[in-house]
Amino acid sequence: MNHLLFRCCKPLSAWGFCLFSTFVSIHAYSAPTLNILNWDDYLSEEAIAGWESLEGVKVQVIAYDNEDVRDLLLTDLTQNHIDLAIVDSQSATKLAKLGYVINLKETVSLSGIEPEWLQKCGDSGVPYLWGTLGIAYREDKVHQPVNAWADLFSERDDLKGHIGMLGDYYSIMVPALIHLNLSPNTDKEVDLKATFELLKKQSDSVLTYEYAPSFLSNSTKKDDLYAAVVYSGDQFLMNETVGKEVWRYVLPEEQSIVWLDCWVVPTNSEKQSLALSFIEYISQAKVAAKNSEEIGVATVSHAAHGLQSKTMAEDALIYPRMESPDKFLPVEMLSDANIQQRIRIQEAVKVIHESK
Repeated sequence: MNHLLFRCCKPLSAWGFCLFSTFVSIHAYSAPTLNILNWDDYLSEEAIAGWESLEGVKVQVIAYDNEDVRDLLLTDLTQNHIDLAIVDSQSATKLAKLGYVINLKETVSLSGIEPEWLQKCGDSGVPYLWGTLGIAYREDKVHQPVNAWADLFSERDDLKGHIGMLGDYYSIMVPALIHLNLSPNTDKEVDLKATFELLKKQSDSVLTYEYAPSFLSNSTKKDDLYAAVVYSGDQFLMNETVGKEVWRYVLPEEQSIVWLDCWVVPTNSEKQSLALSFIEYISQAKVAAKNSEEIGVATVSHAAHGLQSKTMAEDALIYPRMESPDKFLPVEMLSDANIQQRIRIQEAVKVIHESK
């Protein structure tokens, strides 16, 4: 989720080089191309190749790790470079209300997707993958397992200066709110103030607020990251990045949240028919099963789930049991006032951290 949907965009110059490089890479393709805005390594090469062979069209994946940039591209009506995008279910709903994505109801043929996922993505989104928010930690670096949100706020000596937090206005607050026995979706000012105080205190122990897989790829301090708040599935990319199986993903002992990603098609895309074709293809049970297993993230299709290997289908970290309704909390739409307050907290915490 991202605050650019709820306030004026930052100046383009803030991401000028990134956006310029993106557009140059797009225009470098002279053949018909479907441009997909997506997280890095969140779509299997086999799935891409299968659709390319079927349609005779190339796929260009434009990878993002910053939701600000994602939403800047999706809400910029002066360009039509993005044909298809992955966003979280809350952003799918917000983008639809603001008129930035098309209505997909009855335009794509879907079967086998769980009704609850269809409802969460709404009429303008098609469910893709789902997962949980948890902790990844380096088993070769810490003195003992990092099994709880409480560990991230405990001032453990082996974690001090080695913690990674997610930097967006929602995810940065979830571990702290749950640690304080508060709802991740609370709009009470007293709750948000208490969370700010906890995050401010924790900032002494935080190494980065950058998305952990990106930090490991880009930072010279990557070996100093020992534990990080991540999305389920990120641990596979993190292990691949460092070249060894040292990152372990755990669901915290306390509560966590369940997230859902959805496909959306921008209203200003000139290749909407191709985008719809890709959605239908990637949603086919056989394709969805292989794609999900390759990435290591749960499929939304019960038909696809039934086609997966026993190892994948029965992995409790990928498909956690949902018998206890209190263990996993939904991500809810927040009011604009709540979002603005969270943005202020997010930015203040980062300023405090950077000043140290």
